[in-house]
Amino acid sequence: MLFAACSPAVSAFAAWNLLKPGEIAEQLNDKTPSAAFESENVVNINESVTSGDYIFTLLAIVSGKDITDHTTYSSDDIRADRTYAVVAIQRTDGAPMPSYDDDGFTPFYISPYVKGQKPWQVNAHTLGGGHAEIFADGVLYHMVEFDNITMFADCGVYLGIHEGSFPNNYVFISDEQTGELKANPEYEGVSALFNLPIDKSLADPEKAEQYIANLLNADEDDKSSMNHDTDTNDDNIFIDDNALSDIDWNDAVPVAASIKEISPWENGTFFYEWNSDEYGIVRTAITADDFDESIEPQSVINIKREGIIDGIIKWAVRFEKDENGVVKGMIVVPK
Repeated sequence: MLFAACSPAVSAFAAWNLLKPGEIAEQLNDKTPSAAFESENVVNINESVTSGDYIFTLLAIVSGKDITDHTTYSSDDIRADRTYAVVAIQRTDGAPMPSYDDDGFTPFYISPYVKGQKPWQVNAHTLGGGHAEIFADGVLYHMVEFDNITMFADCGVYLGIHEGSFPNNYVFISDEQTGELKANPEYEGVSALFNLPIDKSLADPEKAEQYIANLLNADEDDKSSMNHDTDTNDDNIFIDDNALSDIDWNDAVPVAASIKEISPWENGTFFYEWNSDEYGIVRTAITADDFDESIEPQSVINIKREGIIDGIIKWAVRFEKDENGVVKGMIVVPK
């Protein structure tokens, strides 16, 4: 089956200098997936996308009921019916990829997405995903796994990659009419998107429908714990800790390094993103409607958090608009 690239940046890639998927699984001490990547069920892809300073190469995928030794989180039962994919990440300048302890290390989130389903509802987190990584000869290899996605073969399935450790609802956008997923042209970070070449005869529409229904009917608290990013297309629902609501956030002090001027997207959304060792990766947004029409300076607090940074610390994200209409986002902490 031909691999249909969904981005003009996707091209054939000579993978002779990369480890084979089975070798990667072997180095990760995953014997059963290693054998699966050598079986007749494997789909070798070897397609690459260049984005920013990185080359992302999707090497292969394999699905089946007997390709893992991993147990579930809640019991000693072996995880059944899984899909594995292997991705290699290289720098475009040929320099080695930085490892965990190196300056400049960047985490990447690799996730399947289903055509016609919202990416913040169906992704690696909600599909029971997991991953492992190795560094070899300057290349970062990800082996990712999740529930068997062949059930969605008749719908169409993607594999998306972006910077960060959690789902980011602004990297890829879904066409409301067709359900097609594409890169958000207003997202300035690194990303890649592949169409997965899954045999449509493997589809199980009834199972897929029930699976999606179970996800959408999940408890809201569970969904919040799996999806750490906010979504401006879902009634502007932001994760909020009521225990922090008694703090006078309007009197909170900005973290100077976090202050960023923000230009609105075409739909009026102001997207704020900041990454630091202390606060991790912070992504959230508000819309123009969250400000009133007054030309007076004003501010909006949209998320509040509590974390451990040299002790327990409370913080929030504040958006400020000045008298000239300039909007800035920032992390703020109580006085």
